[in-house]
Amino acid sequence: MSGPGDGAHLTLEQIGQRAGVSRSTVSRVLNGQRDVRPEVRARVEAVIAETGYHPNPAARALVSRRSGLIGLVMLTEVDELFGDPYYSALVNGIQQGCSEHDLISAIFPAAPGPGSQSEALTPQIGQRFVDGVIITAVPQSGPMIEALIARGKRMVVIGHPADDARVTRIDVENRPGSAQAVEHLAGHGKRRIAYVGPPAEYPFGVDRHAGYLDALTATGLSDDGLVQFDDPSVEGGYRAAASLLDHEPEAIFAATDTMAEGAYRAIAERGLRIPDDIAVVGFDGLPRGAVLDPVLTTVVQPVVEVGRRAVGLLASDQPDSLVLPVTLRLGGSCGPH
Repeated sequence: MSGPGDGAHLTLEQIGQRAGVSRSTVSRVLNGQRDVRPEVRARVEAVIAETGYHPNPAARALVSRRSGLIGLVMLTEVDELFGDPYYSALVNGIQQGCSEHDLISAIFPAAPGPGSQSEALTPQIGQRFVDGVIITAVPQSGPMIEALIARGKRMVVIGHPADDARVTRIDVENRPGSAQAVEHLAGHGKRRIAYVGPPAEYPFGVDRHAGYLDALTATGLSDDGLVQFDDPSVEGGYRAAASLLDHEPEAIFAATDTMAEGAYRAIAERGLRIPDDIAVVGFDGLPRGAVLDPVLTTVVQPVVEVGRRAVGLLASDQPDSLVLPVTLRLGGSCGPH
């Protein structure tokens, strides 16, 4: 007879015999089904703990038609994927979620655009070998999202795709958070508040620009034409801020921390000081903001929690889209707190 530690050699029938239940009951307990009485579940779990039983992953996949593998699709250049702190935080959260739900993940990076590997990737991840997909919403993700919907693939989108009515998604409070950032600048007495952010093809940028406008309206201000769109990168932030400095803004709200970093550089090159001559607020709460001088005041989005909760949505039988709250973290880029 098998003793403790010999569970790898037991079958579901043998587990059931020890617990006094049927093989199907053991299977339902292992698969987390809810139609098992608590006292029966406790007996089965006690036998599993006593014997050290571990299900055979291959056998479980054949029976349940699930592999326990989820795909994380990131339509970005590989150097950006591994160099951007946003993606590293997101992957950290996804790993936490996988641990909680007994899943494993595989990253599928793909450079976006026509003729790229993303087109070949779609039918591959659409096959049964991944149970579901987490995909980040970027301007070029629309075709892949549409293709996966057509294939009936379980999917959670991180961010705000152009058509979000047919997908389960998880996002953060982009619009309210941006409004809070601009109201903070207005609270410091700033009246000429500029905005630098990505173009309209980035849905999160649309939301953050809308929050900027909301705050101006709420505080009785106008944008005075102090709006510049560019690539959501350090260089894009630099170009956008440099073009606005001729109009002498009193403050800049940057829609991403990376754009704020570029704004810092443009301000320094102009011989201006932060916050004495011009205040700056960013959005993201990434580590790079903490090493800027002065430390960047920024809207912090819970990136790790987004990744963790995305896995939970993918594992749920009845997932509902989520929008997580953000917080304003004060630094020294606006003046005294």
